[in-house]
Amino acid sequence: MRKVACLLFLCLSLNLSLNAKESSDGIKGYKLLYPELVNKIYFPDNNKYFWYCSTPSSFELRKELLALLDSAGRYGLDKNKYHYEIISKSVLPIDTLEIRTYEMVFTDAVIAYCKDICQGCDIQRYISNDEVSPVYSKADNEIILNKIYGIKSPEDLKKVVASFVPENTAYKQLEHQFVIESETGTKARIDQLKSCLNLYRWISHFHFDQYILVNIPSATLRYYESDSLMLESKVVAGKVSTRSPRFSTWCYQVVLYPYWNVPREIALKELLPHFKKSPALMEKMNMQLVGSNGKVVDASGIDWSQLNRRNFPYTFRQCTGCENSLGVIKFNLTDPFDVYLHDTNFKLAFLKDTRFLSHGCIRVEKPVQLGNYLLQNKLDSDFLKACYKDQLPKPIDLEKKVPVFVVYMPAEASGDSVVFYKDVYHLFK
Repeated sequence: MRKVACLLFLCLSLNLSLNAKESSDGIKGYKLLYPELVNKIYFPDNNKYFWYCSTPSSFELRKELLALLDSAGRYGLDKNKYHYEIISKSVLPIDTLEIRTYEMVFTDAVIAYCKDICQGCDIQRYISNDEVSPVYSKADNEIILNKIYGIKSPEDLKKVVASFVPENTAYKQLEHQFVIESETGTKARIDQLKSCLNLYRWISHFHFDQYILVNIPSATLRYYESDSLMLESKVVAGKVSTRSPRFSTWCYQVVLYPYWNVPREIALKELLPHFKKSPALMEKMNMQLVGSNGKVVDASGIDWSQLNRRNFPYTFRQCTGCENSLGVIKFNLTDPFDVYLHDTNFKLAFLKDTRFLSHGCIRVEKPVQLGNYLLQNKLDSDFLKACYKDQLPKPIDLEKKVPVFVVYMPAEASGDSVVFYKDVYHLFK
């Protein structure tokens, strides 16, 4: 029996991994989106079919899946992604020789549909780097498969799909606005809301105990604990020419009295020309020259006339203190863009309605409050207010890394309506 079972599983695996050629029923060129996950559904029992089995409910189950796919548009999803053409033509009984193929296609469709409703669709279109999702992908898949494996009736199927849709008011408002705009709005407005729906589902499905959400178009930061908003702060984000990247990452450390190690592009393009003309500006800006060995170099002995972008061997570092461009507190992230959250010495920027002024990093209006949340109220506020000059940086590791989402959501629920922000980075046309 074990040999027979193994042979059946091998045949099933081969069937899933190949693109089907045209069959007598007209199914051709199909390709499963998640063949490995489909295999897992049937591995416990190779002969357990539920879309095409002998029970009367299987026909109703197929009809229910078709009805659910017909409503995919309300979630910002394209029903054609989920083998819609094949499924719409195979709800009625089919040639028994093709049952296995159709069974797998139906299962693949429901897996893909549930994943997109749960985790958002095509998230890679909306962010540049995702360090959070891979950590939870295995657990996410197991949750979806366990729910699908328990489906026995059309009602079960509806409940499984509904269980992945956020229930809070903010999401429902976005969804309602999307339905309205889909009928009367422009393509740009529809695409904006579609991105918001998918990003919202992606972020909310993790159900983190705590996380930070930065929305670039609204120029705001929000800190949540168990989906409850604990802190809202204005931010200054990147200029159009030096955009803040969109990504998910982890905050792992708070640094008190940070140095500002000036990125090389800024150093060569903006600072070096000024310092060559007037070396005295270095002292006014509290800048230091740091050699390749990490030691501070006496700038008074430098022949600035001999330095240019091609041969500059140093880095610029701004001394610590309240005049530092990073202020007195910095939040280190694990992203690959050398972008972080930080305080600032230019507080007036937060009074502006349009706050896109940085080189890409994100300046936070309420950094001390955020630091206290991340460090369980252990921040010494008096130490920070003292504005010590030349204080050595004091890094404090978080007990647990906190997820950070920097996203571009041009629409958000606000009160009883949806507010739209200017598409400052011109991502939607």
